[in-house]
Amino acid sequence: MLHLLEVMVVAFTLVTITFLVLLALPQCKIRDMLMPWIFVALCAVYALSPIDALPELALGPFGCVDDIAAIAAGITTAVKTIRAGRQNKPQFRDQYFN
Repeated sequence: MLHLLEVMVVAFTLVTITFLVLLALPQCKIRDMLMPWIFVALCAVYALSPIDALPELALGPFGCVDDIAAIAAGITTAVKTIRAGRQNKPQFRDQYFN
């Protein structure tokens, strides 16, 4: 069972590294669509994670500032991405599916 877990971790790591290398290529058109959503996901993970840059136990209510900032940044990025996608939808279809 442990060997299977090791194989799965190595496979996941290789797939992740390959995906990141492909996103780093200058000709990658998917990067423009994915990067804002990756940022939104990272903001959500940070806001939900128990590890904080400003801990609530030490700073009291001021410890929530970094969580609120992460949530605000994620929501703002999501709204801007959705609005940009609605405005560019016909152009996106023509660019990738013709």
